[in-house]
Amino acid sequence: MKVQQSTQLISPFGGLHFVLKQIKQAGIDNFINEQLGSRGQAKTYSIADGLLSIHYSHLCGGSCIEDINTLGEHIGFHPGLSLPSADTALRIMQELKTEDDIVQNGEVTHQFNQHDKLNDVLQKLAIKTNCIIPAAGDTLDYDNLILENEKSDAAKTYKMSTGYQPAIAAMGRQIVFIEGRGGNTPASYKMDETLKQCFKGLNDNGICIENFRSDSAAYQQSVVEEVEKNCTYFYIRIDDSQSLRDAVKDIPETEWKPAVINNKKVEIADTPFFPFNGKKAYRALIQRRKRKDQQFDIFTQSPYAYYAIMTNNETSIATNLYVTQFYNHRGDSERNFDILNNDFNCNRLPFSFLNANVVYLFSAAISFMLFEWVKQIFFNKGVIENAAMRCKKFLFDFMILPPKWIKTARQWVIKYSQPATVTNL
Repeated sequence: MKVQQSTQLISPFGGLHFVLKQIKQAGIDNFINEQLGSRGQAKTYSIADGLLSIHYSHLCGGSCIEDINTLGEHIGFHPGLSLPSADTALRIMQELKTEDDIVQNGEVTHQFNQHDKLNDVLQKLAIKTNCIIPAAGDTLDYDNLILENEKSDAAKTYKMSTGYQPAIAAMGRQIVFIEGRGGNTPASYKMDETLKQCFKGLNDNGICIENFRSDSAAYQQSVVEEVEKNCTYFYIRIDDSQSLRDAVKDIPETEWKPAVINNKKVEIADTPFFPFNGKKAYRALIQRRKRKDQQFDIFTQSPYAYYAIMTNNETSIATNLYVTQFYNHRGDSERNFDILNNDFNCNRLPFSFLNANVVYLFSAAISFMLFEWVKQIFFNKGVIENAAMRCKKFLFDFMILPPKWIKTARQWVIKYSQPATVTNL
């Protein structure tokens, strides 16, 4: 085998030039700088340059922040690309961090990090890219993500590992709210205040929420009251309690109807439910399945395992099966955590402290949003076959497209040998 060296400008990631073209045409870089401000005239790179460099690294298969440097070595020449070093990108994120809020609850110290400005940018960017239609009325899914790490301020989580436990709210594949939390802070702690901040930002940006879904951490009177102020309907898993057991006992056997949920045979029924020792009734959707050991539960006196959802949806369309399946779709939103960790490197936090790592989480969420946006553009143009593909598939199908830069007639021209679909861009 003979090897020849060439001085031609060839990049392995030719697809990046088309991504850059879409970002420039939509003014995403200018929009980010307008929202987050200037770093000063003396700075070579803007805030948008730093955040977008992380996005470009993700699309090209980068697994950590330092891969921005490797990308810079391979991308070659592009007259419109401003790619800072990894150190500069880290400095830009450090400049964006905010101070933590420390709450002392007895002997336990809770750490929070709120970044209203970046949450506002997330929501405004989702509207600008048409990833969210503000007045449409959508579903908000709320959950907490365990980020295991050994950073300087990491704390022990309920899984007995150290790390952080940020709160994340999403509308489909769009992350619209992030709150930094220490690992030892339960999801239920001050959840009503967190949701109050989340809904305030959404309302300020005209984003209408019709449905709210959450796990049993939201089963609190203060949380339910806050959600009812800002949403039409809510769906919250019910904690096991004596009131729930009493409600289960009151359901006649004739009310239980067979159904198949996630390929499992179950029975479902609904009943009025009075939570928090209150006088206000909600609707409890209860699902039961026979225990494998056939043992009778000491409290319910039946051989069933129970699973309950509380909702205020009493409309005719909201049948027992509809509500159960609608709540179960919350699992699709939890897939966002897998995508954030494995496609956008949230499991490889670059900083030693929570406040700076929260900024990195926002950069990953912005990258995730832009990825969904640009995929839809290329899908509509017939360039990619599947708008639901993950980052790795997008890398192999579109990003790895070696072009050659040629200078002709005193201007640079990029030359692709294939595929022919690039002419659509």
